[in-house]
Amino acid sequence: MRSEFLAYLAALAHGVAAQSGLPPTVPSNAQVTKLATLPRESWTIDQPFTEGATRDPATGDVYFVDQNSNKILKWSVSQNKLSTFMHPAGYSNGMTFDKNGKLIACADERNQLWEISTNVTKSVPWPTPANPSVGARGSGNVVLPEWTVIMDGKYNGKQLGGPNDVWAMPDNSLYFTDPYWSRRWWPSGRQNQQEVNTVYRLSPDRKTLTRALADFKTSDGKAGSPNGIIGSPDGKTLYVAAFQGPGSGGGETYAYDVGANGALSNRRLWAQFGSDGMTMDNQGNMYMTAPVSRAGVTVVSIATGRQVGFIPVPESPANLAFGGVDQSTLYITARTGFYSVKTNVKGAHLVK
Repeated sequence: MRSEFLAYLAALAHGVAAQSGLPPTVPSNAQVTKLATLPRESWTIDQPFTEGATRDPATGDVYFVDQNSNKILKWSVSQNKLSTFMHPAGYSNGMTFDKNGKLIACADERNQLWEISTNVTKSVPWPTPANPSVGARGSGNVVLPEWTVIMDGKYNGKQLGGPNDVWAMPDNSLYFTDPYWSRRWWPSGRQNQQEVNTVYRLSPDRKTLTRALADFKTSDGKAGSPNGIIGSPDGKTLYVAAFQGPGSGGGETYAYDVGANGALSNRRLWAQFGSDGMTMDNQGNMYMTAPVSRAGVTVVSIATGRQVGFIPVPESPANLAFGGVDQSTLYITARTGFYSVKTNVKGAHLVK
């Protein structure tokens, strides 16, 4: 089990109070449906852990990861079918699609960002693992989606802590969170070389990496661990969640104005709880995997930062995304499972 999820479980008793009522964005008779249970493979580390949900804007299909099994998976909305899209997959974590239709993944194994094609494959030698003591064993060649390393895992010549979640802006720049949680698939003895855990920006041409925030502190002035990240459809606001919050509680989420050349300013506390993953609908609501007293999705008004409802889920969610051709279905990654629920709204679109 990943170390940050242990922290998540420890935070449950301190998180937001889970309202019993469904939000108005979900029909009163809505049922959360389990679409798949991920298998525990011989190489899976501990148990399957689903994460990184994102929607292909061209098809409505949903891509997500089983990070502990080193897989990216694809849910076909037209076939109602789950398939393995990429394995091995660099132990990818958070993912997003950019405006060019490329899948962007936080390839955690070597702390890189990858740009992955959804329709072009290539035969390559089985990738050499960073830590050969874990994961699947392979030999010869394997056919994988074509990918390009667009960020090499270093800032100012020093290794990053570990890109966790990523968001593509309308100008095609990328913001990603970089906490530090030790991974079993990393080489033994690997240490954090950065002096802060914070947020970075990769320029639209993917050539320049900058530290978007000089530091990332919680409201009590302590160093925070940024986790979930999402931008408004118009690209003018960026939301960043702290996984841990004051008193080791359920975290906090901050909003920033996005200015010229991607500069972030006007930091303000948007919600008094954090989130592993986040998504928005087109009616001004945020859907968060905030630590609460029971498993589910916390729905929050973007205008006020206050909870407007709660969607119970059988397992504790890590991430979520609106999917389907009409974007009216909410897909949820939760521990070993993959779930969906129909809504009265649609996912928010980026303004291109």
